[in-house]
Amino acid sequence: RPDNRQSTVALALLCAATAALSEVVVGSIQGAAAVAKVPLAFVSTILLPIVGNAAEHASAVMFAVRNKPDLAIGVAVGSATQITLLGFPASVLAAWAYGEPLSLDMLPFETACLVLTILGVATVLPSGRSNWLKGLTLISLCVWS
Repeated sequence: RPDNRQSTVALALLCAATAALSEVVVGSIQGAAAVAKVPLAFVSTILLPIVGNAAEHASAVMFAVRNKPDLAIGVAVGSATQITLLGFPASVLAAWAYGEPLSLDMLPFETACLVLTILGVATVLPSGRSNWLKGLTLISLCVWS
């Protein structure tokens, strides 16, 4: 059984490795978007968060497959709430600390994606149950945005 010091060292090493790999991913976004002829806004607004939260998405899917929709929705909504309430403002503060221009003033595409996400979640959550039409609506929103 590892002691607290070993756990702390392992956690620090894993955090450093994650930070380094995140820098590589973020640094390659512009080149990848140009080569694939995909708008940078789509890559940074849609694809990067999906890849970045793959573990959370996998656990949400696992709970859904095990017929535990309350846990699946809780994980998905919790992840989105964390990013919206903590990640986005923290990014603005970090950019400010580094002297880089970044504000909470979103472009129309980003605002539309956020509004559609909120409306989609508001459609599914009130009843706590889902059906094929709600699922089709959410998939259509993902494809459309």
